[in-house]
Amino acid sequence: MRTHGVLGAAVALLLVAGVVVGCSTDEPSRSTGSGGGSGVTATDTPPPLTGAPDPATVPPPIWQASLSGPDPLRNFRDTPYNNDGAPAPELVDAPGVSGAKALEFTVPGGGRRSELEPNIQFYREGDEAWFGFAWNLPDDFPVNAEGWQVLAQWKNSGDGSPPIEVKVEGGQFKLDGGAGGDDPGGNYFSVPIGPALTGRQTDIVVHIVFSTDPSKASVDVWQNGQQRITGYKPPGGTRYQGDDSYLKTGIYRDSAISQTANLFLVDARVARSYESASALVGPKS
Repeated sequence: MRTHGVLGAAVALLLVAGVVVGCSTDEPSRSTGSGGGSGVTATDTPPPLTGAPDPATVPPPIWQASLSGPDPLRNFRDTPYNNDGAPAPELVDAPGVSGAKALEFTVPGGGRRSELEPNIQFYREGDEAWFGFAWNLPDDFPVNAEGWQVLAQWKNSGDGSPPIEVKVEGGQFKLDGGAGGDDPGGNYFSVPIGPALTGRQTDIVVHIVFSTDPSKASVDVWQNGQQRITGYKPPGGTRYQGDDSYLKTGIYRDSAISQTANLFLVDARVARSYESASALVGPKS
């Protein structure tokens, strides 16, 4: 459509302004890290929990929690030091998943950690894997508590904070890390994944290429089957120089948090592909 004269030009300008304002209001805000990967903030609606692959149709995982049988913790290492101010996790019925079991982690106010270590390899330079987690945050999980609450960490074998972790903070799941190593001030990053909603299961898949070289290291993250972070390159890489990395999952958090936190781990998988890692137990399977 063409416009003529001063009045037409003014109308056109108003229409353009309206489009710009509309886009800035409706477009979800995003945070982009130094490596160019992005995460969606809490203004965005997370995708529904549907469409996970049938485990029978995908390659078998390298490791799976397999929370059944007489020894449901058989696929985890015996590490009692991972309970600090909190009890060991308990096997319970999985919320919302008929016939399935879950591990319930509980950390009371002032507690520090209740975690488990999957009995899998340590990760070294150049390794690559996909990690799937089926988490259920109950209605009373303090998603907006002041302080950090880590649900999974790829911990360095030395002291200090890990190069990669997934945490709940400010009502969101976040990809976080780099606060240890040689330059914690320069290498720390925190990238939103998506809203941490309670009273339902959330499936998170994390793909990591492990390297101390930021140009080779990368991370991808999916929430409920939708890719939320693509090719993010942490400024300090995905592992620390001289340190191998290993996986821990559960609750590790700021002991200043006064509220009790409970977390259900319905399933976890480590795999060589996204399809295998995402074939998690859940209400949709």
